[in-house]
Parts: sequence; C-alpha cells; structure tokens
Amino acid sequence: MTSETDAVHSAITDVVKGPIPPRVDSSEGVGTMHIKIQEVVDRMGPAPWAELLIEDERNLGTLIASAPGQGNRAHWHSNFDEWWVVMAGKLRWELTGGKIIHAVKGDVVWIPRGTVHHIVTEGDEMSLRFAVALPPAIHEWMDDCENCDVTWEPQGAG
Repeated sequence: MTSETDAVHSAITDVVKGPIPPRVDSSEGVGTMHIKIQEVVDRMGPAPWAELLIEDERNLGTLIASAPGQGNRAHWHSNFDEWWVVMAGKLRWELTGGKIIHAVKGDVVWIPRGTVHHIVTEGDEMSLRFAVALPPAIHEWMDDCENCDVTWEPQGAG
C-alpha cells in the first residue's frame, strides 16, 4: 500500500540524499536565502508592484504591494491552494459564496483551490502581502465576481 508521503515523494524528482550545503544562494533576486523585505520595498517604491522572491519546482513566493483601494482581478486556481502573510496594511478577500475576510498585519489567509478570490487594500495605507503558491501557479481569471464591488473589462478586450 502506498502512503500519501510516498506519493508526494514519487512526484518530486529533485530529491537530495543526506545533508548538503545550500545549492543556491544568489546575492539578490530569486535564489537569495536571506531577503530583507524593507530593502525590497525601498527598491520597488510606491505601490502597485509585485516582486517574485522565491521560485523553484515546488514554491513560488511573491511580495505584493497595493495602494489603498487597489486590488487584483478576481481569479481562482484549479490545482493548488494559495496562502498569504499580511505584512503591512489592511486587506479584504472577497470570495465565492459571499464570504469576506478582513486581514491585517500578522495575519495568514489561506484560500482553497477552486475558490474565486479578489483582494483589495482597505484603509489609507499601502498593503504588503507575501503570497505563496505551487508552480506554475496558473490563474483562471474572471470577468466578474459574484460579491465584488468592481467589474473588469472582459479578458482580451481593449
């Protein structure tokens, strides 16, 4: 009988045998083992922006800054859950089924695959969140959201 752990290990092809020194340690960008968030924020400047900080075959970590009232287009994912650590400001997640999540600095928000989500910065300061996803992190974009107070031009329009 195959365990869940065995199934996960068989799907992962890049496996090491025993302890080894770090295989990647860039001085900046993807592959940096110690990322100073304030340095990224200072370099990127005013919101909106997103900076990919971690990327390998199992992890995508993106730092996202949004100005008050800004957000992303509603979307969902078919094959991975997504989660965020709120690092600054206040954010609102608007989800399918009418659920609303309000999160502040220090909160973690986890959204299961299949759930449409739209994220908006609330309040009067920039928000900062660290998003964690499974590559290739394919987004299924929506033209509307059943409980969002905004609409978007249809994909491909304009």
